[in-house]
Amino acid sequence: ATAGTLEYNGTAPFFTPLGTQRGIVPGMQYYALNSGVAGSNATGAQSLFGVGVTLSASTFYTFQSYWTISKTAGTTSHTVSLGFGGTATLNSTLYTAVGAGGTTINTVSINGCNVLCANTASATVLTGAQTSATNSVQFSLSGVISVNAGGTFIPQYTLSAAPGGAYTTQIGSYFLIYPIGASGSNVSVGTWA
Repeated sequence: ATAGTLEYNGTAPFFTPLGTQRGIVPGMQYYALNSGVAGSNATGAQSLFGVGVTLSASTFYTFQSYWTISKTAGTTSHTVSLGFGGTATLNSTLYTAVGAGGTTINTVSINGCNVLCANTASATVLTGAQTSATNSVQFSLSGVISVNAGGTFIPQYTLSAAPGGAYTTQIGSYFLIYPIGASGSNVSVGTWA
């Protein structure tokens, strides 16, 4: 690597701003809500954003997301799980989710903090039992996925029971994902030794 050079390895572009400290120029795919996405008063996987992203085969990605879902009716006890659906097949995933559920989006009324570290795309429980008619669940995520066969990748939530009122994903919720290398081996970007 030479200072000031731009390179492309077939997966991601790289830039060397100084010395030999090569870094990724992320080809970011970003989706943020400017209007709420209404869910269903039902069990089963529901898309957080109403859309999915198309990912490439044999590629290692990193992602960040923040989302809030809320409802104003129904007191049936239920938990909220996070998972990923779509047609892409994954070699692996690892992510951390930090958040909580409460009666409003305000931090004043949050019912404690939940932390989850998961290594599966399957629905994984994020919250304890939610029983308030007015309820909000919010989580911040960061993680990586290794894609085997390319296809769609859809962030989803699943309710353990129909609560009596549907959740809506709130404005400002977002998902950011970008490739960092080829899957199948360790990804090394920069001057690691």
